Amino acid sequence: MNWNKLFIITKHLFFWVLSIFILRSFDLKWGWTISTAYDTLIPQSYGALTNAAVFYGTSFYLIPRFFNTHRKRLFYAYSVGLLLGVSLIEMAADQYFGNWYQNQAYLMVKELPLGAYILEGLIYILPINLFYYIIAFVYRIPFDRKQMHERELQLQREKLEAELKFLKAQIHPHTLFNGLNSIYHLIDFDPPKAKELIVNLSNALRYQLYESSGRFVPLDKEVAYLQQYIALQEVRIDEDAVVEVSFPEAEAEYLVAPLIFTPFIENAFKYISHHPAKEDNKIGIKLAIEQNTLIFECVNTVDADAGKASEPGGIGLENVQNRLRLLYQSACRLELKKGKGEFVVKLLIPLTASK
Repeated sequence: MNWNKLFIITKHLFFWVLSIFILRSFDLKWGWTISTAYDTLIPQSYGALTNAAVFYGTSFYLIPRFFNTHRKRLFYAYSVGLLLGVSLIEMAADQYFGNWYQNQAYLMVKELPLGAYILEGLIYILPINLFYYIIAFVYRIPFDRKQMHERELQLQREKLEAELKFLKAQIHPHTLFNGLNSIYHLIDFDPPKAKELIVNLSNALRYQLYESSGRFVPLDKEVAYLQQYIALQEVRIDEDAVVEVSFPEAEAEYLVAPLIFTPFIENAFKYISHHPAKEDNKIGIKLAIEQNTLIFECVNTVDADAGKASEPGGIGLENVQNRLRLLYQSACRLELKKGKGEFVVKLLIPLTASK
């Protein structure tokens, strides 16, 4: 059972029943209701039915089929027909029940010539139906806007998923090529280390292909992947640099977008300086959590004459910027700074608590 639909139906029924009893508190009389010797529940009941016909006919037929499709001439023509037709039906019902009540109760009801009867009926009934006609717009237009907004959000979500899959697909072969290249240089002079890196590469690819398929992953899994990825990257610079890594303790209670930090780490290793002294070539990678915000910092020394070649760019940076925009909109902050002899990346993103 669709409880939401049942709730909507119940809410509408309650509204119309309530409207009948509200109208009974007013001295609204027309036609046979000129007599005060009987209860007005019957005329107000069929009046509510005709009002409902105007409301729902306008809301669920005229507006979606004609008004929203810019068929304005048909819309106005059908609107006039609906209002007049429903008003005439209500007058016919009034005449029928008036005669019936007069025969049953032996009461005299107001009798008018047909033309005067119709004119008086339109004066009293048409404004009420017109009121519900306007209410139909008040109800339907926000409803249509909400549906349109939901459709736009659905299209954006579908586009987001497609773009994220494409962007992550770009990362997979990149990691494979770099990892294989690092292992190749180790095979001859350090086979045990090469075997260890093969395991790291296998775990990293498994994570990228299977465990990072969702929009968000547990933070502890992303940290474990980054450690394996950094181990693969360290082989590229051999023993010519100092790499300092500081990660928080595994936090499975938080969720983070996967593979966000990989391009920055890769660029740090790619564009690190080549000073003669090992201590002058540094890479610092840090993750910290402050007030449900994950702070990522990646700093690498660069050669003084490297110019813009030392700045991250290309597919990697464009990829991560697009993913940040798609996943976090304006809730994240990315800073890229080139100082004296170093390049600094600082990224702040909100953490989502896992359920």
